Amino acid sequence: MKTVIHFIIFQILDQAPIFLGIIALVGLLVQKKKFSDIFDGVIKTIVGLIILSLGATAISDSIGPVIGLLNNVVKVKGVMPMNEAAFGVSMLKIANQVVLTFIIGFLIHLALVFILPWKNFKNVYLTAHMMLYLSVFLNLSLGSVLGIKGTSLVIVSAIFAAIYWTFTPAIPRVLGRKFVGDDFTLGHAQQFGALIGAGIGKLFGKPEENDSDKIKLPGGLYLFQDITLALAIIIPILYIIIGLIVGQSNVSTLSKDQNWIIWLIMQSLYFVAGVSVMLVGVRMFLNSIIPAFKGISEKIIPNSIAALDCPVYYPYSSSGAMIGFLGSIPASIVVTLILIAFKSPIVVFPSPIILFFDGCTVGVFGNKYGGWKGALVGGFVSSFIAHLGVAALYPMMGMLYGSGVMFSNIDYAVFWLPILWILKLLRPVFGI
Repeated sequence: MKTVIHFIIFQILDQAPIFLGIIALVGLLVQKKKFSDIFDGVIKTIVGLIILSLGATAISDSIGPVIGLLNNVVKVKGVMPMNEAAFGVSMLKIANQVVLTFIIGFLIHLALVFILPWKNFKNVYLTAHMMLYLSVFLNLSLGSVLGIKGTSLVIVSAIFAAIYWTFTPAIPRVLGRKFVGDDFTLGHAQQFGALIGAGIGKLFGKPEENDSDKIKLPGGLYLFQDITLALAIIIPILYIIIGLIVGQSNVSTLSKDQNWIIWLIMQSLYFVAGVSVMLVGVRMFLNSIIPAFKGISEKIIPNSIAALDCPVYYPYSSSGAMIGFLGSIPASIVVTLILIAFKSPIVVFPSPIILFFDGCTVGVFGNKYGGWKGALVGGFVSSFIAHLGVAALYPMMGMLYGSGVMFSNIDYAVFWLPILWILKLLRPVFGI
């Protein structure tokens, strides 16, 4: 019996793809799905996570040597804030506890939404990839800050995640009611980004007179709506800048007979390809495993609305979104230069996730409350805070520290960073 239990735990459940496949199987059986649907869901869940792992490995193999050169030559910890990359790299080692955190946290979240009587809190968080990202982030950061692990870490992380998923969607729901009604709300890591956009917009006022949607933007800017195209523009530039910083001679130790610039470009494109592969895997396994949870939320929680991904807001102010994106770009460069100028041991590079997704979302709220000025300044302020926050958060990320990748989005800096600081101060009080 002991051998059988050991086999199940360490040979089956310890394999993240199989573990997730079992979760998908249970969820689909509970819903009494057809055999063909169950087979489809389980296989795509397993294969999807394997594809994600392959993409994450490609990212690590690409960015590792380049960041390693930067770390060794310039004596800094270079970091690219990018959720997908940080998630993929982390899932290679802590997938099971992340999935458990996600499941337990989601069930607590559903219970809270069901119990709470107030309309603004009747929001079911359905942006599954962001929920998984937060589950990883909390396992890494709380484990580092509080020094806990195992079951205690999973439970504490799940509780924190559930509280965030339950209460923060009320912020964009209230702020967005004037232009989206009560049809949906935001379920992302930009709940406080919406607050920043609206708050800064109010400083300028007159949103109708300065509506950015009356301004025509060059069509080429919409290339940045595609993450692969955006990365294919940004990442090669970043790699070449790093190469110039560390010097041709140092890069040549890795590129050997290949031209060092061509080698950097190819490494950057391997990074982009790794992200593209990983996103295919993420979509595949999320599309298979999440319907079970979504069905539960729809059936047992009446009068609730969905908290959805940030792009659902972009059609309400497409120009505001683009202006917010444009405002976020110089802020990211300023943060990088400030960190270099002050000889920070951590240098944060401009994040395509913060620039586009944060910038666009903040831009929509900034425009709706203050026109194009609110969108532009809101994008700048949000990007500045988000990038600077990464420098403070990165050392708290346990095994992710030194990997060269990190979680992005404004809420990690505005909401989670202060909480982690407080927990760090309180740790001796609880004798942890």
